[in-house]
Amino acid sequence: MNTTTHPDAVGRYVVHGQSHFFAIKRSEIERCGLAAARVIATFELLPGRFVLTISLMPEIAQFGPFESGVQLLGLLGTNADLSPYEATRVEALVRLFDVAAICGIDKSVLDGLAMIGKNAAEIFKGRIVWARPDAYALVAAMPGVIARRCVELGPVLGLECAAGEGMHIDGREWDISDAGGTIRLSSRAYRIQPVTDLDTGVKGHVVGLPCSCGNRDPLVVLD
Repeated sequence: MNTTTHPDAVGRYVVHGQSHFFAIKRSEIERCGLAAARVIATFELLPGRFVLTISLMPEIAQFGPFESGVQLLGLLGTNADLSPYEATRVEALVRLFDVAAICGIDKSVLDGLAMIGKNAAEIFKGRIVWARPDAYALVAAMPGVIARRCVELGPVLGLECAAGEGMHIDGREWDISDAGGTIRLSSRAYRIQPVTDLDTGVKGHVVGLPCSCGNRDPLVVLD
């Protein structure tokens, strides 16, 4: 069987409220892991520290590269599902492994922590937290938390670095534009399922100047 024409996984992305299947190869995830590692590395975490990813299995195209980047840096990855019912697991993992960074927090996880009587601000204090749009303002208001944005742009995850000037997008893998006020996406490198001028539905603009962290990949700032 010619495995080059068969996906290793099928995830999904959501645009304008509609879900779309998205096929992906492991090699594509690993390629994109390099860009994720560049963003994570700006926080200068020591090898051996734990990083918690909170996501769903269908989000493999978005969060798979992040997890690959964690491994490339010698960090240790652990996981929890994106669900209020995983709040107990999230709290336990953060406490037991002294997690340095958490990626993928949303409002449902914050609600789940509150339901079991846990103070999210105390749990996240002193840690890096990449929060999704519905939770970012809440996390950013927590004293002592290093809050950064993570946003799904179709099949891509935008991540803010330590500088916090916008969300980095892998410029070798993707062309992005902000025509019409929403972020549009096209694949550059070979993909088993390419996208062309995909309207992600995310309102924002592309910053043309390099980030102060030194990364020259495109930056997306939400409007």
